[in-house]
Amino acid sequence: MARQIRDWVSEWGELALDALREIWSHKLRSLLTLFGVVFGAASVVSMTSLSAALKTMAYDELSRMGMPHTFELIDRGPRADAERAADLRHVGLSIKDVRDLRNVRGVDAVYARDWSDARLVSTLLDQRVIPVEGVDVGYLSFRNYPIVRGRELVPLDIVNAARVVVIGEELVEPFFGTADPIGRTVTIDGLRFKVVGVVAPVELELVPADFSFLARRMYVPYTWVTQYHRGQQRVDQVFLKVADDADFPSVLESGRMYLKQRHLGADDFEVENSAADVAEDLAMADGILSGWNVVLFTIAGVTLIVGGIGLFSVLLISVRERVREIGIRAALGADDRSIRRLFLAESLTLALLGATVGLLGGTGLIKVTESIAQSFGREFTVPVNMPGAVMAIAFAILVGLLFGWYPASRAAKLDPIEAIREL
Repeated sequence: MARQIRDWVSEWGELALDALREIWSHKLRSLLTLFGVVFGAASVVSMTSLSAALKTMAYDELSRMGMPHTFELIDRGPRADAERAADLRHVGLSIKDVRDLRNVRGVDAVYARDWSDARLVSTLLDQRVIPVEGVDVGYLSFRNYPIVRGRELVPLDIVNAARVVVIGEELVEPFFGTADPIGRTVTIDGLRFKVVGVVAPVELELVPADFSFLARRMYVPYTWVTQYHRGQQRVDQVFLKVADDADFPSVLESGRMYLKQRHLGADDFEVENSAADVAEDLAMADGILSGWNVVLFTIAGVTLIVGGIGLFSVLLISVRERVREIGIRAALGADDRSIRRLFLAESLTLALLGATVGLLGGTGLIKVTESIAQSFGREFTVPVNMPGAVMAIAFAILVGLLFGWYPASRAAKLDPIEAIREL
């Protein structure tokens, strides 16, 4: 078996060398023939790589914008239409619920939030009404809101319901001018708060979503809002992030039942599946990009077929030019299969050369795209898509076989005597 493989490799190696010599003897014609295959292979590699990179970017941005592996509990009590005593006794989500929900198996993190209220905020330089939101420790990082100065809230801020605030980036200049805001104070509804951080809006490259409003808000400990403004220890919203290795539906149901039992069956909260919303957005993006891939593959495939037609024409010319050689080979004992392999080797060699040059050209196009993006200040990395590269080579081989078979078969069917008589 090993010997047969060696013989097969040796035979096709010799045929490839003969093909290379034939290609080299007609350099211009071979070069022109290669263009179609080169452009087709380059299109496949560059387009699949660009599509894969855009898909990865879209997935990352949608995940950053949404909350994968997360569900929400929203306060809905006390209800005005409550008919049961339990619904009247339990007034909705509370700080104690936030602490106890961390004990649910499979829950990785819990973040409380009190929705923003418009409050009068002032410093020595300015005074305006600003949305002020109560958030938990780690909430800003959880939502991918970047802290550009100072820090976000820490556990001690939450425990003590401290009067500290993280302000939006666009509020720094009107409230503090050119001074560093960290450590300074702002007055919110007549109470002084110490500025500990500055938050910037999320920046997305592909998804058309505007998060600039985040830079015009302020964030304080949710415990301060709950204790001094909401009353009754009320919390508007709780986010539960499920561990990656946990079964999401089971954890969601466990969290719902756990809270239902704590509230003695009261319907004073609502569950929203944020992960399902993210999955829906990802599926929509995948559908759009899949449709684009079909168009790209069609264009690249047509280009390769055009290259195959050129290959077909050149091989027919080659057969016509080498009629005497074919006749002599047949007279010396070469059978139809040997002659057919001779021209198939030339066709496959041309196709593989075109695919190789196309891979290099496609990689070059990718690097040019990255350079152009970086010149505009965009970090755009496009790794070479290996499935696309393999597809380009495989398609080139298929084109070489399909468009080389007829000329090779025609050469094999030539009558040796008539072929030798050809001038």
